[in-house]
Amino acid sequence: MAKKNIKIFDVTLREGEQTPGLFFSPEEKLQLAAQLCDAGIRHIETGVVGIESDECAYREMRSREIAGTAEISMTLLPCEPLFERALASDVTNLNLVIPVTDCLAATFGFTVDAFLEQRMHWIDQLCRSGKQLRVALADASRALLLDERQQLNRDPAHITGNIASLEKVITPFLERGVTGFILTDTAGLLLPEEVALVMQRLAAGYPEVEWGGHFHNDFGLAAANTLAASRHGATLLQCSFNSLGERCGIASTAEIVAGLQYLYGRELGIDLGKIRRLAYAIEDITAIVVSERQPVVGRGLYWYETATPLLTLIGHRSSMFETIPAESAGSPREIVIGKHSSRRLFKLYQQERLVASDHDIEAYKNNACKLREENLPVLRSIIRCYHAAAKASHLMLTSPTPEP
Repeated sequence: MAKKNIKIFDVTLREGEQTPGLFFSPEEKLQLAAQLCDAGIRHIETGVVGIESDECAYREMRSREIAGTAEISMTLLPCEPLFERALASDVTNLNLVIPVTDCLAATFGFTVDAFLEQRMHWIDQLCRSGKQLRVALADASRALLLDERQQLNRDPAHITGNIASLEKVITPFLERGVTGFILTDTAGLLLPEEVALVMQRLAAGYPEVEWGGHFHNDFGLAAANTLAASRHGATLLQCSFNSLGERCGIASTAEIVAGLQYLYGRELGIDLGKIRRLAYAIEDITAIVVSERQPVVGRGLYWYETATPLLTLIGHRSSMFETIPAESAGSPREIVIGKHSSRRLFKLYQQERLVASDHDIEAYKNNACKLREENLPVLRSIIRCYHAAAKASHLMLTSPTPEP
């Protein structure tokens, strides 16, 4: 399949706010949108139509330079008052959520068949008014996987048959001029090979459509699924900083950017160093900690202790163990003294004048052990306090037990 332009579609300001208890002020949204643009991200979803603070943030972005460098859009939920509000607003780019399974019928108050039969005049009005409309196919993963007994069926023939059912939902929107659709794995159920199967079929069958992907991370597959979708025809890739979002969140913006650049050789014009700094800025705003080992943005990714990478790095002037070079990530390399610091390594440190020639490795290792033992109780206390404070910062009710 010929390469098409990839669009990194960051939805931190909307999906990220669906992280329980999290919200951004309009000022924070404005600040983060400016930083997203500065990093090279050109598609940003800022919130939901009908939420006054989100609309305020959108208007502020439109009045600033941000609107000239990025497409700013909002989510539109499928109810009549919000359609009327969107129609009367100056929001030009809308991402309309349409549930494509009966599982969500109770939530939205209608089935997808009822929407197609009774509410498509809303779509006509929006398109005639000049709005640019994309349709997010909510719960598409279950629409593709569930069988008549409402059981998951991963047989490729079964999935292919359900693609045909999904096409029946898409067709009425195509007839009205909608050419952007986002395949949404609401519950994180899809496997990468299933995403490849579905996206290849849809992209080949509807080459005029801009296909997008929105994958939740319930099984740690969001990044893999997003990259698989991209590989097989999706060009609009939704992702969120630090994987913020409902439950486990969605694909990480940093992981998708790095994966496309370093695994697939796609030049996106996005500065990975600025992406890392933005991840830390969002950590500071949200008070949700970025893991030290988090792919691409973790602070400990360029800390070295074991012999093999250090001998390669220092002895052979090679960073072969860095698939993403520290320089590209805007991060310093640092050496950790610990259990795996051998005499051979220590001699190399002395040759490189990292430590004095008369210093002793055992003294360094003993000091490292002492520092670790002294700080472990502090770290454990911080972790306990963090989790307690995080829970205390939310107003929580006891959830009713779902019916079997």
